[in-house]
Amino acid sequence: MGFLKKMMAAVGVGAARVDTRLSSAEVRVGEELRGTVHVQGGQVEQQVERINVGLATRYKHDDSYVNHTLQSEVVVPAFTIRPGETREFPFTLRVGPGTPLSLPGSDVWVFTDADIAGGVDPGDQDPLRVLPSAGMEAVIGAALRLGFSLKAAETEYAHGRLVQELSFRPPHGQYKLTELELVMLPANGGLDVILEVDRRATGMASFFTSEFETRARWFLPDELLRRGPDAIAPELADRIRQLS
Repeated sequence: MGFLKKMMAAVGVGAARVDTRLSSAEVRVGEELRGTVHVQGGQVEQQVERINVGLATRYKHDDSYVNHTLQSEVVVPAFTIRPGETREFPFTLRVGPGTPLSLPGSDVWVFTDADIAGGVDPGDQDPLRVLPSAGMEAVIGAALRLGFSLKAAETEYAHGRLVQELSFRPPHGQYKLTELELVMLPANGGLDVILEVDRRATGMASFFTSEFETRARWFLPDELLRRGPDAIAPELADRIRQLS
């Protein structure tokens, strides 16, 4: 009977189970995510080589979406789980600065995987709401102060890195543009913001194209970010006008 149980556990029947429970289902970029990995023993004793916890998202590639691991860490070293035994392992995971924000069009989740000797590796997934860092929130807040409204977010893999593009609708009757797009990238001492303005073609140019795109890079030092949206909004407005 013991041999049969071992054979069944090797294909996942009656094997150990893994369940990750988060202290909070939301976290800001740059902060620590906390939780506990619960391991429930199955019908036979099993050797767990390690347990990883990480973050994943998906990005758009051509006309499909690709799942992408953002980060992964070993949070539990090797141990033995006995039949019916329950073990709990607390962990912390710092959310990296390149993690996409949880906005319409962008999903992030916590994944857990265990490496079990001679058996099927159990796993777990939990949705996570990623909020902007204080600096990112100040930039988004500045756009909102100017009357822009967030339209969509899209995550793409470009130039060897994952980037999230935020699209904003302009306020009615203001600015000579149809859309404002922002990409916020972590930088030493602040944030690099890539601004792209889409503006409608007029005059003779409208016979050849419906829109023009203009792009520029803008570095915002920590000092300015700490002053908040009201301090950033006038500078953002000036840069939008220059690109329009």
